Amino acid sequence: MKVAIVAGVILGVLYTLSPLTVLCLAGLTALGWLIARELTPRERAWFSTLVAFAVAVRLAAISALFLLADPSKPYANLFGDEELFKSRTLWLRNIGLGVSVSPADMIYVFDEVGRSSYLYLLAYIQALVGDAPYGNNVLNATVFVAAVMMSYWLIRRVFGGITALAGAILLLFVPSLLSWSISVLKEPLYFFVASIELLAAFYIARAPRVWQRVAAAAIVVLTAIALGSLRVGGTELAVVGTLVGLPAGLLATRPRLAFPTIIAIPIVIALAAVQPRVQERTLRALQYTAFQHWGHVGTPGYSYKVLDARLYADMGRSAVLSMTYPEAGRYVVRAFWNFVTVPRWSQIESLSALAYLPEQALWYSILILLPIGVVAGMRRDPVLTCLLIAHGLAASGMVALTSGNIGTLIRHRGLTLPYFTWLAAIGACSLVVWLIARPSSRPFGPRPSGEPA
Repeated sequence: MKVAIVAGVILGVLYTLSPLTVLCLAGLTALGWLIARELTPRERAWFSTLVAFAVAVRLAAISALFLLADPSKPYANLFGDEELFKSRTLWLRNIGLGVSVSPADMIYVFDEVGRSSYLYLLAYIQALVGDAPYGNNVLNATVFVAAVMMSYWLIRRVFGGITALAGAILLLFVPSLLSWSISVLKEPLYFFVASIELLAAFYIARAPRVWQRVAAAAIVVLTAIALGSLRVGGTELAVVGTLVGLPAGLLATRPRLAFPTIIAIPIVIALAAVQPRVQERTLRALQYTAFQHWGHVGTPGYSYKVLDARLYADMGRSAVLSMTYPEAGRYVVRAFWNFVTVPRWSQIESLSALAYLPEQALWYSILILLPIGVVAGMRRDPVLTCLLIAHGLAASGMVALTSGNIGTLIRHRGLTLPYFTWLAAIGACSLVVWLIARPSSRPFGPRPSGEPA
């Protein structure tokens, strides 16, 4: 009885200090309990320890952010963009509640720059629980960990517990993902919605009943719309990832159909590429992404360029509208090359930039393991493997063609990691199994029985 009373008092105090923190941790605990029911005792112990440690690290970092905040400012931020979300959501909430705001704030709230559904969601939450400048950090940490937990559940069912645990460890503690998971940026919520979309896309093919497949398709549509409201290109990423990955995975399970399809696809692409209308639309789309790249080049920080030199001339961003087909081709090649290699050693211009190198090494390791994971994954489950490939490549294209700032690229490249990391984990586990099962080739190893000395 005394324990219950003490627990109730502590919970009441915590809820008074931060209602959003208590609600988030309660929801995360419930999700963890649902997932843990399917696990073996050993898996449950590893899973629970991993999640608890990941949450503890994030709560400690958020607490440090609060305690070390500059008292002359209303709240502290990890990234400059957080000021946008923390301030605008409070002003938006005040407008909704009828609280007067200054004319300047009124204009800034509805400015098109940075406008997304994420602003309205945070404003609505703070209308329910009150001001939560640091509670929003906890909310993002919660939805990020929840997304990893849901993906872990899916990967474990398909590829096994060790692969799922290895991928979850990477996603939870990759430095860039860890940093923006405790921020008030929109990436954690984007990752959460994208995880639901991937899960639903997989169950379009794997659900046992027709109504479940229809429900999964409806969820894919809704989450695709939600992703588009959070980030430009989000809807296209979900649509391309599903409409390419799902048929590819189903065809891979039917070799008689797969072989003629593999032959037909390049022919169809070649025939479409010579059509003037297709060429024109493709060029316009690349001019649009180049326009966004040009804007990133001009942002504060270290930038890199992928367009021809004349397109950065005095004409400004409008110069990209004159980009020709050869220039567009060079732009695409350079964009993807820089997406893979930036930051290169020659681009390290400060001590703070050196902090990127360990994660860059991890990024290269993931890329090396990726083809191994694809081969192993196609043998185990072609549908999920193709969905991961298609979503990852779509996210890569979206980031590669629009980025131009090194820091922003590393942050946005994290949008591909929820897909590529699982494939790399499959590759790593398959490689370890192959090495263990491989016959010993050591010259002084044990001889087979019957071999002469």
